[in-house]
Amino acid sequence: MNRQQQIDEFLVQAHRLAVVRLREHPERLGDVAALMDRWRQLNGSTRADVYRDEWDELIAEGVDAIERVVCADTEHAAVLRSVSPISVLITQQERGEMLRRVRQAR
Repeated sequence: MNRQQQIDEFLVQAHRLAVVRLREHPERLGDVAALMDRWRQLNGSTRADVYRDEWDELIAEGVDAIERVVCADTEHAAVLRSVSPISVLITQQERGEMLRRVRQAR
């Protein structure tokens, strides 16, 4: 597995974990939306705005929409995962563990 494949696999795992968290605590969608707002305030207009707009729509639609679109095995889902606000749902320790597992899966 090359480095890009490792990153992609890590992002898939992270988003699946985030979906589990959101199902357990749907109120955390507010944390995800708040992070999107913070990014917009800090970064202003960027080329990623079209994807951030789509994230806003997915957040408004709820967990099922996020899972259906972002956890899919498509190029579009991979792009959405790369500009994703779900980091607020996963701890640094969990990130490290997922990265180690992905790197060891070579």
